[in-house]
Amino acid sequence: MEKKKLDLHGIRYDLAESKIIHFIEDNWDANSDLEIITGHSKKMKSIVIEVLNEYKLKYRVGDFSGLNKGFINIPMDHNM
Repeated sequence: MEKKKLDLHGIRYDLAESKIIHFIEDNWDANSDLEIITGHSKKMKSIVIEVLNEYKLKYRVGDFSGLNKGFINIPMDHNM
């Protein structure tokens, strides 16, 4: 199954939280990881992480190599 992605490039900070919440709730039962593309904005990452913490979701910033930190990966195995 293809990973679901939310791209926050060009989204205003004051609108980001509701978009993130809808994305998580729409994909709560996903069988694959979710990815939220933040770019390199520290503030946008902070907004995303705050929402993920409210939902008590695990996450990883960037890829395993540490070279690309412009996204947050969320494993959706929380219900298993």
